[in-house]
Amino acid sequence: MSVDFAVERIIWLHKRIKDGYYPNAMRLSERFGISHRQAQRDCDYLRRKLEAPIAFDRSKQGYYYTENFSLPDSIRVEDPRDISNIVALADMLGDEGESTQIGIPYSALLQIPDKLVALELAPFVTRRVGSKGRYICEFQNIRLFFGALVASDADIRIIEPAWLRDDFCRSLDKLRMANTCEEEESEAEEQ
Repeated sequence: MSVDFAVERIIWLHKRIKDGYYPNAMRLSERFGISHRQAQRDCDYLRRKLEAPIAFDRSKQGYYYTENFSLPDSIRVEDPRDISNIVALADMLGDEGESTQIGIPYSALLQIPDKLVALELAPFVTRRVGSKGRYICEFQNIRLFFGALVASDADIRIIEPAWLRDDFCRSLDKLRMANTCEEEESEAEEQ
């Protein structure tokens, strides 16, 4: 387990709570393949160390925020032992007092017509929405996500956000233009 993995879990938990999905320790442990006990410690870390205003809703069997809350830009580590249960390799933080940057993942709603393609994209897919092959995906790096979509060679539609769809189309247009011009130059040279 690494610092990045622990931070990724905290970010995922925060985003799920913020989006109103009522996550719980069991879902966190299933999502990241960690023990239920470790997942509970992550929830406690969010509440105690990051001072998140979370509460547990028994009827929905999950956590929710009692008021608006945002993760800090960084986590200040005064004593690495304070987070040793959350971050198993606390020595990766270096000297006492070093900050670890947190990046909130992007999310998108995709229409993926083929379940096998959805399985190929499993590192990004967080859940299925409805019965029309729609999936919520999360990713940290837009270019890596685009690469995975292109590599799937499937008829995937980015439903939202529109800015992501537009950025993807612009990138593909640039690539297409660069390769079209090269083909025309090659044909001209051959003549």
